Amino acid sequence: MNFAILFSGQGVQNLAHVQQLKDLAIELDVNLQLTQHLPELFKADLSETDLYCNDFAQPFIFALQWCRWQKLKHCLEETMSFSGYSLGELSALICSTQTDLAQGLYLARQRGILMSNAVHVPSGLLAIQGMNWAGLSPILANTETELSIKISDSHFIVGGLASNLQQLTQQLKQVGTHSVKRLNVSIPSHTSLMNGAVAPYRQVLQQHLFNRLEVPIISGSGGHKYFKSCDAVEALIDQMNHAIDWDSCLTAIQENQPDIVLEIGPGNALSKMVLERSPHLNVRAVDDFKTFAGLELWIEKQQNIYS
Repeated sequence: MNFAILFSGQGVQNLAHVQQLKDLAIELDVNLQLTQHLPELFKADLSETDLYCNDFAQPFIFALQWCRWQKLKHCLEETMSFSGYSLGELSALICSTQTDLAQGLYLARQRGILMSNAVHVPSGLLAIQGMNWAGLSPILANTETELSIKISDSHFIVGGLASNLQQLTQQLKQVGTHSVKRLNVSIPSHTSLMNGAVAPYRQVLQQHLFNRLEVPIISGSGGHKYFKSCDAVEALIDQMNHAIDWDSCLTAIQENQPDIVLEIGPGNALSKMVLERSPHLNVRAVDDFKTFAGLELWIEKQQNIYS
């Protein structure tokens, strides 16, 4: 039985994830690395709001995903592909190349810092549902906002400066688009506003010698399937200031016909997207389960069914 693994992006992390990360770090004997490279995690007054600061959110979410994968990978018979949504694609690369937690935290932290430094005024992302691209595109041009992620033909994430996103929201309401939601992300990821982060992050990634990919990566860059770490690195760099085509990525995952799709999280938004497109697939998220023991029992049961 084979698994397709999904690594989520930012937006739904919470304090329960903080505690789980701390517990996993002790269990996996990486608490020292976590303490050294993510000391903010151990602040006594850490609040829910702190979790969404980009410089902290990116290494924090990566660390949670890395630890969850270390916990689960020995339970899975065969992993056929990794895919990552935005930040999640960096986690996919690091986990597939078996890069250690400390180095992964450094790469995630640098990504967060460079992306934050690329824009010096309030900015972010907006989720829009219920409008096709032909109708949305001229409104984006008119408000100086840009496509960040295509999720489907009627579901898009767009980025821009906060003032422009406000203008965009008003214009969308005027034309009757009711599903418009500001996301808990403080940077306009995957737009040209990230241009200043591209060259320095390329330098950061090229300083690290990645091992070969143990698991192929179906990328958000058009759903291409990468078998070489150098190709996956180039896709990561390109995504910083170019829109992600998550729609094509989901199509490619579906075409690979996995037996089970498992979302590492945080959250379960990606697994819901897969189910909407492919209701026949066996899809779950780590966050669907209260405990790892419950998740492991479910995985064991599924593998017995398929064996």
